Amino acid sequence: MAITDLCEACKRNEINVVETSDDPSQPYKLCNQCHERLVKYSLRPIEWYNLAVVHSPNKFSLHDDFYEENGEAYQPEEDIVVTKKDKAPTLRNVQDNLESLLDFSITRWFLEDDVINALKKHDIQKTLSSVKSRFYVTGNYEVKSRMLEIVADVLGASASGWVRELWENYDEDLLYPISWATASSLPSEEGLSNIFGKLKLVDEKELPIAAFTCLHRFRSSNVLDWIESTSTSFNDNWGRLAAVCFPTWERMKTWLNKGRPLSLIALDTMANCVKGYGDMNVEQFSPKILCTDNYEVEPIINDYYQKDGVPRVNMKVARIVENKQEIFDKG
Repeated sequence: MAITDLCEACKRNEINVVETSDDPSQPYKLCNQCHERLVKYSLRPIEWYNLAVVHSPNKFSLHDDFYEENGEAYQPEEDIVVTKKDKAPTLRNVQDNLESLLDFSITRWFLEDDVINALKKHDIQKTLSSVKSRFYVTGNYEVKSRMLEIVADVLGASASGWVRELWENYDEDLLYPISWATASSLPSEEGLSNIFGKLKLVDEKELPIAAFTCLHRFRSSNVLDWIESTSTSFNDNWGRLAAVCFPTWERMKTWLNKGRPLSLIALDTMANCVKGYGDMNVEQFSPKILCTDNYEVEPIINDYYQKDGVPRVNMKVARIVENKQEIFDKG
């Protein structure tokens, strides 16, 4: 019997049920027993794992409200007997086999360092070939996205030709993961040109978060130029993005002088250099304001506060002055 004729969960029994509750375009194909366990959130770990490889763990019936990352059910509606053969594989079990390791990577909530390091030990061209094959064989957005994350964090420049093909056949649903792959695989100016063009199509209200998500991995002063020419209103994400793109004190002074929204973005950029202020996507880069004349900082920031003394500005100025040793680097 062909593998496609077998239940996606247990991989032993024939398919009896096609369950479309999560995604009509990619239904679960299950035997009667596994279907009953699916709808009762009572899958055995290996059954959860096998389904997550195909559908990703982000589908409603599989996600972390109901299952741990090892496939153990949080709140099963029926008793589960788990024998040794019913357990899901661990990284140690799969790390030496590329295909099994790629399966494992799909089942993770995030592509973490231990999986990235394991993938880097395999032949780059074989990994690229398998990643491309998996990308094209599935219609699942989450699985496609994970393959592009592997390009971003494992394959880098070796996937440059494929990334260019993806831009030629652009799928707007994949803008974010294509952007991450682009940041590590294409020259900065080429990659940014592609992304800036697509960001022009994003609704103005959604643009700041889309820009941060697409551009923060580039860490390029060209991104600061783009923010300066693009931002029309204040949003927290502009400062988050600017902070990781090597902002200089000279640019911060220029933005303060230009007034809102750039002056508020400048304050946010500086504040985002304080550890514990931003999120992990900012903090992982330990951002600084570069090439700073420390004697200028307090007078210039306080002078701005005299012109724009709203509570938000007062709070940001106080944070910046209090943490100036952490924020500013002479460079």
